[in-house]
Amino acid sequence: MLHEVTGDGGLGFCHPAVPNLLLPGYHGPLVVVLDSNVLIDLEQHGAALLNDEALPESVAADDAYSSELAGLADLLSLWLQRDIRFMVTPRSKTDAKKLTERFLVRRQTSIDALADSLAFQFGDRHASAPSEGPAPARVGDETGLAPGADRDLVLEAQAVGAHVFLTRDRKVLDTVALSGTAMAVLAPKALADELAVAGVELFSGGTCGDGGCPYADWPFPAPDMGKWAGLFSVLA
Repeated sequence: MLHEVTGDGGLGFCHPAVPNLLLPGYHGPLVVVLDSNVLIDLEQHGAALLNDEALPESVAADDAYSSELAGLADLLSLWLQRDIRFMVTPRSKTDAKKLTERFLVRRQTSIDALADSLAFQFGDRHASAPSEGPAPARVGDETGLAPGADRDLVLEAQAVGAHVFLTRDRKVLDTVALSGTAMAVLAPKALADELAVAGVELFSGGTCGDGGCPYADWPFPAPDMGKWAGLFSVLA
């Protein structure tokens, strides 16, 4: 269901157009699992990124961080029209150094909001998001990271069939070593650049248009705006 083509999600993607992200023969939504640091970025800066507002001076002065936030802004803009399915996995609920009650309330609100948007893109509002279930059974292994939250999050993303695990954690990006089902591990700017190189735009690009492609004669000019509601509720 997570990979099902639906009109509510918008125009999806095809392997021939973005071969570095999708498996051969795939036509459907781009499934992206968010690391906790990206989820926190959405909580803190999502509204400013979507509204093209100035970031706090301390953030803007950090060239590397502001570049990643710019990449995240590009991904959010694409998500508004394209079938990119942002999600989190069960381990995201407990991945924090200090599990204060206030932090957990904010974290849970964001997770629930993403789950609402994801269910809308499924075309089934009663579907349970992966974040609500138990840890999924592994479909591969990881040998570069030490046991802990980072490794758990990457393996859960792979287990639910994500195409991309999105993170700003340099340790993860530099050392992750996955076996089994293919999954890209990328920073926001790298994913945004990958899609830009593939010619992905709001209403075009990223699809193959072949005879068997579900997007060859796509009848929906844009997704149902109901998918925006969940995420927008925590970015206001």
